[in-house]
Order: sequence, then structure tokens, then C-alpha cells
Amino acid sequence: MAPTPLTHQSLYRSIRHRYLLGVLIIALLSTTGYFTLQSALSDSDSTAYIVNLSGRQRMLSQHIALDAHRIYAAKLNTKEPSDDLITQMKRNISNMKEANFKLSSGMLSDNWTVDLSEATQEMYFGDMRLYERIEAYLTVAQQLLNSSNDKEISQYIDIINNTSEQLLTDLNTAVNQYQLEGEERLNIIEKLELFVWMTTLIALLLEVLFIFRPMVSIVHTSLKTQTDALNNLEKIVESRTLKLEISNKKLKDIATQDPLTKLKNRLTLESDIEALITLCKKHHTHFALCMIDIDHFKAVNDTYGHQAGDHILQELAKLLKAETREYDRIYRAGGEEFVLVLNRIPFKEAARKLERIRLAIQQSHFKYADNVIPLTISAGIYHTQLFDISKVHDLLRVADSALYAAKHAGRNCVCIAKHENDNKSSVPNENCIVDN
Repeated sequence: MAPTPLTHQSLYRSIRHRYLLGVLIIALLSTTGYFTLQSALSDSDSTAYIVNLSGRQRMLSQHIALDAHRIYAAKLNTKEPSDDLITQMKRNISNMKEANFKLSSGMLSDNWTVDLSEATQEMYFGDMRLYERIEAYLTVAQQLLNSSNDKEISQYIDIINNTSEQLLTDLNTAVNQYQLEGEERLNIIEKLELFVWMTTLIALLLEVLFIFRPMVSIVHTSLKTQTDALNNLEKIVESRTLKLEISNKKLKDIATQDPLTKLKNRLTLESDIEALITLCKKHHTHFALCMIDIDHFKAVNDTYGHQAGDHILQELAKLLKAETREYDRIYRAGGEEFVLVLNRIPFKEAARKLERIRLAIQQSHFKYADNVIPLTISAGIYHTQLFDISKVHDLLRVADSALYAAKHAGRNCVCIAKHENDNKSSVPNENCIVDN
């Protein structure tokens, strides 16, 4: 018996049901894909913020150590640290404490919370005890800030010196872990993109075979629409990925470059010096490290204003670049302090070069608005031919001691670093090259 032919209405109803089913499937796939990728992209935004915050926390640890040494230096010189220095250190302690809470809890704001990975939780609360150590570090810094007893301050400085290097290393490990997790999330986004794309194609193929065969023209239109949607999603993902790469590069630049002078900042100084020490031991390539501090810089700010002070710092950075070679390195250590690394140079030539720089600064006419601002520097120089130092912090300490010897000798001079065993008296460094 022959089957009863479908009426026009039945055929229309059948096609309509197939069409509605196909449209429903497409709508569900598009919505699911959109929200899946939107969620992944939102997660990448939080990753960029966390990487930035962890980098800032790493930088703050060094600022706090530097502030502590400045306070200690002021106490050694029987001077009270400036209100600006105390305010700055308090702000740095507060900002680092806030960053530590956010990074260890995942509570980035009242309405923004992220789940910490097991690796991150292990760093903060496992064997590394990063959260506890940061809190202890900040407590010591706060105690130093509050103390007026020289012996206690000296003890706190020793604690900071003994803990800051390893803490910086572990904070750098945390930054790397956040960056690694960010890269993993980007890989997940790429996989999700491929999954949504493949799932949509498979669904379209099934619709062509089992739903839209009687409606070829509609199928072609639907395919075009879906292809356009997928292309748009791909462009969005590519755009967000590019923005994230640009943001990561900017974060790296911000973390390693002083925004005012465009010189390297203190963050990379220790690792660079460590590499130079290794090269010196292996290939006997000597280098000099020079600590430079502008004399009476506070008076410049007080007399001409902070904008004038910023201008002076920028002009001094230009002068240092002009007076050094391409393979020498210049850092702004903070405030009016600069560090100059002279590569592959004998000691006598390095000392002469630093003295020429001092004279060039003294003889320069630094202008701001209608004012000519006189400027001098005090400097301390350490060279690997003087005596061996294998640790970065020891090298920085002897160079810093030479700088303070230059200050004690009356400023506007260069002092040569002395071995710690020969540097215990309070008499100004006899190796100072004093301007006559």
C-alpha cells in the first residue's frame, strides 16, 4: 500500500519544525560560545591586573628597603629623616600590605574576586610562606619607622638586609607564576575558540544532512551568517590577545624603567651586577660601580619647586648618557641617587671618567624657566681591581659607604671604596678626590 503523500500544510509544518529546531540549535551554540569566550576574556583581564599588582609588590619591597637605609643613614648622620621620606615609607608599607592581602586572598576589590591556583596558594601559605614573610618584613619596616633607638634601628636594618634579597627572589617567582598562569589562560582561550568553531561546524553539517536539506537556500544563508559570527569572534579574541601582549610589555617596561628619566631603575640593578660579577670571575672583565648623589637636592626643590627638580633629574640623566659609552649602564636608584656601571675599564681610567663627569656637572648651566641652577654631585666608586667582592649586596654597600665618605668630606668630590675591614673609623675617606 503506497504511503499517503504529505499535504502542503503538513510539509510546511515539517519544514517549519526543522527550521525552528535548526535556528534553536544555532542560537544556543552562538550564545554558549559568546558567553564562554566572554568569561575567558574577562579572566584574562584579571590576570593582567594580578601580574601588574605582583610586579608592583616586588618593586615596593625594594623601595621599602631603600627607604629604611635612607632613614638609617640619616640617623647615622645625627639627622632626623625628612617628613617626605617617612610619609613615602608609610605609603609603601601600606600599599605592599594591601597588595599582599589581594594577591593571597584573590579579593581584588569588593566586587572582583578570583580563585587562586594551587601553585599560588602553595607559594603564599605552603613551604615558601610568602604571605607570612611579607607581613613579617612589613612589621620590621614599621618597627624601624617607629623606633628612635639607634641600636634597635641597626638591628632592624640587619633583618631587612638579611631578608630582602631572598624575599625579592621569591616575589619574582610569584610574578613569573602569575605570568605563566596568564599564558595558560590564553592557551585555554585559543582552545575554547577552536572548540566553539568545530562544534558549530559539526552542528551545521548535521543540520544540512538531517534538517536543512529541503531548504538549501536557507542553509547557505545560515552558513554565511555563522561564518561571519565566527570571524567576528576570532577578531575579538585576536584583538584582546594583542592588547594583553601590549599590556604585558608595558608592565615589564614600567617595572624596569624609571618613568621620569627613562633610565633603568633599581629593580634590575642587582641582577645586572650579579651577572657582571660572574663575567668578571670567568673572563676577568673588570668593571666599576659608581654611586652618585646630587648635593643639596632638597634645596633645589624647596627653592625652585618640584617641577624644577624633575627637570634637573632629566637633564642630569642626559648628561650622564652623553658622558658614558654605549655599553655602560646608568640607573636611577631613587630620588636624586644614580648608579653608573662602567664596563671593561681599568680602575684609573674609571676614576678619571667619574671625576670628568663630576667636573662636567659642576661646570654645566642647568636652566629652568629664567633660573640658572648650580649643581654638584658626590660620588663613590668601587672597582673590581681594588679588592674582590662576590656578593651583590656587599658590593653595593662598599660603594654606598664611599658615597657617604664623599658627603662627609664636604661634598662635590669622588671617593674610592675601601675594604670593609679598613672602613670602620668615622674619619672621612682619605681616598676622596676632593674638588679644590
